[in-house]
Amino acid sequence: MIEFDDNLLTHVEEMDKQHMRLVELLNNVYELLKEGKKEEAIELFKREILSYVEYHLSEEEKFMEKIGYPELDQHRKVHELFRREIYHLAPYIEEGDPKAFREALSYAWGWLYNHITKTDKKYGIYVKEKGLI
Repeated sequence: MIEFDDNLLTHVEEMDKQHMRLVELLNNVYELLKEGKKEEAIELFKREILSYVEYHLSEEEKFMEKIGYPELDQHRKVHELFRREIYHLAPYIEEGDPKAFREALSYAWGWLYNHITKTDKKYGIYVKEKGLI
């Protein structure tokens, strides 16, 4: 489980709310797995997490465009790598491949935490320095 703490705050309210939702969804999958509800966990991952991740990445990119974030192109490339990996595994998850599900879940956990704490925090610093928030 990921505890949403100050390490995960960008101090951009809308992005922080979306990050909290992503963490909550991943934690819900973890809880279902812990309770032995593997099929429900897989369904939650397929039904909600994959679509919410796409929504969030798109919204984050729009936000960075709006503020004129100078590292937008690089940030988009990082998002694209994530999309590519997750979408590569998605059909296997749909077919019920447990290994693909474990890989996707593990990848999503690690990527999300590292991405927020290292990459997303930079746009939080940028908007604060520019007086945009």
